[in-house]
Amino acid sequence: MDKQQPTTLPFDIDDGVRELPPDPQIRGQQIGTAYVWNGGTCELLPILWPGHPNYRENAAMLVAAFKRWDGGTR
Repeated sequence: MDKQQPTTLPFDIDDGVRELPPDPQIRGQQIGTAYVWNGGTCELLPILWPGHPNYRENAAMLVAAFKRWDGGTR
């Protein structure tokens, strides 16, 4: 019975070149709406992307909710 040796390929893990991830704008756009959930208050809030027409109102609502959830200490 002939035992087969594993094939090894030359692979340099640390080749001295560090690649950064692609710019988020290049990767694509968000599909759909993201949400944040607070299990203590059973609230599910949408997180809109910056290009959405209601982005500023949504951001203000989220900041108010986070302060409320934090007990208004910040």
